[in-house]
Amino acid sequence: MLDTLAGRLTWEPTVEGIRVDIPTRYGWTILINFVWLIVWCGAGWLVLNKTHEGHAANQTQLLWLAGWAAGLILMTASILWSLTGRTTLELTSYQLRISRQMVGVQVGSRSYANADVRNLRFVPSMIRGRSSIPSQIYFEENGKTRRFAAALAETEALALFNKMDQTYKFPRGNAVGSF
Repeated sequence: MLDTLAGRLTWEPTVEGIRVDIPTRYGWTILINFVWLIVWCGAGWLVLNKTHEGHAANQTQLLWLAGWAAGLILMTASILWSLTGRTTLELTSYQLRISRQMVGVQVGSRSYANADVRNLRFVPSMIRGRSSIPSQIYFEENGKTRRFAAALAETEALALFNKMDQTYKFPRGNAVGSF
């Protein structure tokens, strides 16, 4: 049975450790993406109709249609992730596993040996120029920086760190926001 950890995070004990579910955070950009998708579908429909009416498709139209299809797939995936995405953290005394699901289907999973995980930390959102980077949890593993749990609130991250600390005591980092 899932219990609330903090904010939108839920958790449950497992036989060997804990499992924490982190759903995606809804944002106002989903509305912009949805409007963009409708306009994009309309533009593609016009080109498809023109091609289907007996006009021979030239290379430019075919190239545009390939780009259109790629844009359609990427934006649809982005909207689906925003609405149904979920990151699951499973922690045991020997392994940290992070998996991602969209529409109830697992779309990726990575496992890390706890002994290899260093400098586990929360990094708040940042604005760089015209773009913003959402808050996330970062850690180092075998010389690579890994990240998960985008748009996590600081209170959620601290509650997650406290719950993780009950299962495995990761080496403490000296960076700001680390636990």
